[in-house]
Amino acid sequence: MPIHVTDYTWQQTSEKILLSLDLHQTSPKNVDIVTTNSYLKVSFLPYIFEAFLCHMINADQSTAQIMKGQIKFDLAKEDHVHWSDLCLKLSREEMQNKRQEAIKDVEEQEKKSKSKKKRSVIAVKDLLSLEQISEDDKVREERKKLIEREKTDFLKQTIEDDPQNNQTQDATSKPDIRRRISSMCSEDGTAVAQEMDYDGDGEDSIYYSSTENLHLKNGNVKIDKVDNGNRKQRKSSSIRKAALKDKEEKRKEEKKKVTTVPPVWENCIIKVKHTTRVFPTPSRESTQAEEQQWLTSQSVHSSAAKDFSSESSEEHLKKKAISLFSNGDYRGCVNACTEALKVNPCMSSLYSNRAAANLALNNLHHTINDCTKALELLTPPTEDNSKSRLLCHIRRGTAFVRLGLLSEGLAEYQAAHQITPENKTLKKDVEKIQAMITTSTDSGDSNEDDSGCGEDGVSVGFHIRTRLGGKTSYLEQ
Repeated sequence: MPIHVTDYTWQQTSEKILLSLDLHQTSPKNVDIVTTNSYLKVSFLPYIFEAFLCHMINADQSTAQIMKGQIKFDLAKEDHVHWSDLCLKLSREEMQNKRQEAIKDVEEQEKKSKSKKKRSVIAVKDLLSLEQISEDDKVREERKKLIEREKTDFLKQTIEDDPQNNQTQDATSKPDIRRRISSMCSEDGTAVAQEMDYDGDGEDSIYYSSTENLHLKNGNVKIDKVDNGNRKQRKSSSIRKAALKDKEEKRKEEKKKVTTVPPVWENCIIKVKHTTRVFPTPSRESTQAEEQQWLTSQSVHSSAAKDFSSESSEEHLKKKAISLFSNGDYRGCVNACTEALKVNPCMSSLYSNRAAANLALNNLHHTINDCTKALELLTPPTEDNSKSRLLCHIRRGTAFVRLGLLSEGLAEYQAAHQITPENKTLKKDVEKIQAMITTSTDSGDSNEDDSGCGEDGVSVGFHIRTRLGGKTSYLEQ
């Protein structure tokens, strides 16, 4: 489970909230921030910071900066009101509801941002398509103007080139060659302009231009092509008809054939009687003694399995874990506690004993998690569970000190000292940790003092086992 961070500082102005939070030597890449108008969450494993804000903020105008192992928030107030406190005091159900509302707000913000991006992309595409259409329209208009200009220029040139004195009887009997050429010109007029000065050869060249001869020739070629195409179509249609006829004939022949189906066998029932026997082989007088011996051994094993199932209760496993711990088998103690928790996961003493074994194996993170779970199950605090809570706080504090987290370890030892204020050994440990924190802050040498070791190299919390009465009493009975 994550560790909730409570060491933060905050200030306020008429328009903003200034919040600073220590990252406990966590890399900025591993920091995850979630902000809404009423919720703030910073996760940097194994730590987490949650704030259910008293008033609304403007998340869009708020900022966060990570520098020198700290994260600083600049939260913009929605209403310029004086805040009495930063966070609301809520129950577990209310906190869960607030978290669900924050998740919904974040999802809605993501949907809005995606829709905005889509709209912007569509608008850009529409703009580009409109620009392309306008450019295409301009190009078409320019082409039309160019074609009209070429037509007018060509007509003017033909009128200027025609001599007025050559309008004789031959000209009246036959149409003018050049005017006929101009009437047959294409849109751009380039082909006619190239062939207008050529009259051709032969007798027909007196009255027809080369373009007309080409048109006649092309017409004959087209007629030949059409005839060839019709012939091909007739051939293909005849081939298709023949293929269809063949298919129909084959179908008729298949229908005429009568398929001979073999007769169906008659149903019958076969009655079989089996003798009541365990072994698959037939019974023999020579093997009866061996079979009886095997059956008796199987019955003994089944009764032993029943006894083992009765011994697999949580109390039996708990006693076994205590005996394994007293013999120095810490790994076996962890396994026994784990099996017992499968049977009864709500027994706090099993988590506490497993934390002790993990502490002996130097599995410090597992120790912290088991102690946290045990303290959650030991609520509300009473005089009956004071000893269990004392052990959990001491073990978790020892794990924090060995990890170099002196401030967290000091908090755990202070909580243990509040349970038993008459314990002088705990008071000495608290004073030792406070001295280590002051010396580390004064000298700045965190590599030597934050290791959780004293002058003789023995970690704080090493004498817990002797203080509580030996190895066996170190665990909860």
